[in-house]
Amino acid sequence: MKKLVFIFSLIIIISSCEKIIPFTGEISQSKLVVNSLFDSENPWRVHVSYSLSVIDNGELGDVEDATVVIKDSLGNIVETLAYESEGYYRGNNYPQADEDYRIEVAANGYTDVFSEDRLPSPINIISVDTMTNMVDGEEQFDMNIKFEDPGDARNYYRVSVHVGYWEIDWNTGDSILIEYQMPVLLEDPVFNNQNNWENEGLFTDLLFDGQEKDLEIAIELENKIDYIDHLEVWLYNITEATYNFNISYNIYENATGNPFAQPVQVYSNVTNGFGIFGGAQLNVFPIK
Repeated sequence: MKKLVFIFSLIIIISSCEKIIPFTGEISQSKLVVNSLFDSENPWRVHVSYSLSVIDNGELGDVEDATVVIKDSLGNIVETLAYESEGYYRGNNYPQADEDYRIEVAANGYTDVFSEDRLPSPINIISVDTMTNMVDGEEQFDMNIKFEDPGDARNYYRVSVHVGYWEIDWNTGDSILIEYQMPVLLEDPVFNNQNNWENEGLFTDLLFDGQEKDLEIAIELENKIDYIDHLEVWLYNITEATYNFNISYNIYENATGNPFAQPVQVYSNVTNGFGIFGGAQLNVFPIK
């Protein structure tokens, strides 16, 4: 079974699932934009760019000369990240579960920015029960994901399904492994967009705090997937900041191109600037 590497970085992410966070509000002056969704599977990686002022018609740009520092809850420096390329700064250390972190970013010509968040503990998936059904002539794969929710605290989650399958390259005749994130049908009442097909499901433990949860989702087994190499459920335990970012970003994406949609402000938790600094812990459950 091949375990996919979780990359939760920014164009984000989200893995990391990469997305660039757009900003749609008014800006009086250019500010730093800092994006990092971090987990224990990957070393620190941060993207730094700058926003535009309302009188600037130029393009958004990467910041290549920033000082990016990660600190622990006591204010000790964990690591100063090195510049990589295209606005990305990388470290060698890995974030640790149940730890609080602070990021501080400084660059010439900009106000210093900072943000704080933590890396949650992984949530253990107890089991995944599956059943195949035919729905409107399509083969639907129903999943019941059982996990234990910690009590006495609000928890936030993100669930997705990832598949790898073999396909013939008709130019060379070679078999190649194709990997992608499958659309999921959000059947469970915990989802705000219940019974919709989405790339991922975002939810909280409001309806099952401290209890064992049976989460209902489904995927379609497409006809082209004749030779599945691996099929995996990814369950993320995410922080409130990461949850708010993902919710707002999904609303932004759905509104993009719709002339009747209201303007959407993407969530930011960066003081004196814009962006997201959020923790996301992953548990991978292999089905095949």
